[in-house]
Amino acid sequence: MIGVNADEVIRRLAERPASTGIFTDFDGTLSVTVPDPESAQPAAGAVEALGGLARIFAEVAVISGRPAQWLAARLALDQGDGLELFGLHGLERWTGTAAEPVEAARSFIGLVERARDEAVAAAIDGLFVEDKVLGLTLHWRRAEDPTATGEKVMKLAGALARSTGLVLQPGKASIELVLPIGIDKGTVVRERGMGLGDVAFLGDDLSDVLAFDALDDLAARGVAVTRIAVAGSEAPAELIERADLVLADPTESVHFLAALAEAAEGASV
Repeated sequence: MIGVNADEVIRRLAERPASTGIFTDFDGTLSVTVPDPESAQPAAGAVEALGGLARIFAEVAVISGRPAQWLAARLALDQGDGLELFGLHGLERWTGTAAEPVEAARSFIGLVERARDEAVAAAIDGLFVEDKVLGLTLHWRRAEDPTATGEKVMKLAGALARSTGLVLQPGKASIELVLPIGIDKGTVVRERGMGLGDVAFLGDDLSDVLAFDALDDLAARGVAVTRIAVAGSEAPAELIERADLVLADPTESVHFLAALAEAAEGASV
């Protein structure tokens, strides 16, 4: 699918919405990356675009490193709209009223708490510790000297990983400590995409490479797939190189999703 443009992708995905899945990341894809992680909000039109897609397509889901409850608060849709939310890279799913973790994750809560306490106690200037209960993210985007702070945080993260068994997952001016149980964004895409005829994923960072891997697996099983990268100064080269379509930023990403919803609705009339 090398060389395709957005209009071509929209036209193909809109042809058979009843057998097509649309999966997307949140930060950097539906939302502009901001210095304060807690202040992130969906770009204008994102909620409406997702709602339109969810009413038409077989499967529409946001898969993010954010907690599922956090996503639900920012992407609130009416019950029955069909949008699925998977938090913590797939470790939990929003049921409509609560975040439901996978059973294998529950036993790691104590280890995450220990890592959180040690990270806070390290008192690194410019470090923001985000406790996700089933994981931990160490951010340094707000640091006065991001390079120096990042080096200290990476050293701390390595020590925490060795002492707890948690797994390191690099992000944008951040490092995550995730559970070693083999669940990631690709796991969700792979499982939810089985049985569909067409699957697309939109993402912008290293963790989204795993979703592209899942698309490769689905393609080997005969599923038509579309890898969509959302570019930015911190988007990894591998993601851009492997993409079938590259969108400029979250604003263009939301416009793409809105146009797709409109095209699918028109085709179904």
